[in-house]
Amino acid sequence: MDRQAVAAAYPRALDTHTERVHASTVVGLVLVAGLLIFATGAVFWRMAFQGPPEQALAAIHVEHRRHTWILTWMLVAMIVTPAGLAGYAMLAASPLAAMAAAAYNIGAVAWIAALTFRLTVQRWAAAQPAIPDFFAPLNAWATGLYTVHMTSAYAAFAALGAAVLAADGPSWLGWLGIGLGVGCLAGFVATRFAGPFNPPILAHTYTAVLGVWLLTQT
Repeated sequence: MDRQAVAAAYPRALDTHTERVHASTVVGLVLVAGLLIFATGAVFWRMAFQGPPEQALAAIHVEHRRHTWILTWMLVAMIVTPAGLAGYAMLAASPLAAMAAAAYNIGAVAWIAALTFRLTVQRWAAAQPAIPDFFAPLNAWATGLYTVHMTSAYAAFAALGAAVLAADGPSWLGWLGIGLGVGCLAGFVATRFAGPFNPPILAHTYTAVLGVWLLTQT
C-alpha cells in the first residue's frame, strides 16, 4: 500500500506520526542547545573566579564583563535544558521521565538562584573596598544551592536512563544515563562536592546525548 492509500485509510495516524517526529526534533534541538549555550559562556571561565573570596572577588572586579558574560550564558542554559527535559517527559509519556525532569528542574531553580546571587550580590561585593561581613554566609548559601543542582542533575540522569530502558530505547543510552548518574553522584559526594565531578557543564552532558539520539530518530 502506497503512502496516498495509507493517508486515505489512516489520515490521523499519519498526522500523529508527523507531529511526533516534529516534537522529537524540537526536543532534541533544545536539549543539545542547552549544552552549547552553557559552553558558550563556560569556555571563558577562569579558575581565579572560584578561589578564596579575596582572590575571587578581586578577579571578578578586574574582569567583571567576562564574569557577567559567562554567568549570563549559564543562566540561559538553565532555562533551555529544563525546558527540553519537560518536553521529553511529555514526548515519552513516562512517569520515570517526568520524575527525572522534576528532579532536574528543582535543582535548576536552585542554580538559577545561585547564579543570580553571583550576578548581583557577588558583583557588588567585588566592587567594595573590603569584603562585607554578610558576604561569607550568603556565599555559603549560594554554594549550597549549587550542590543541590548538581546532585539533582546526576540523580535525574539515572532516572532518565531508566526511563529510556523502560521505553525499550537503546540499551546503551539507558545504561549510559544510569552509569553517569550513579557514578557522578557517588564521585561528587566522595570528593566532598569538588574535583572532577564539580564542573557544572557536566549537568548538561547526558541531556545533550539524549537530544542527539532524538535527532537521529527523525
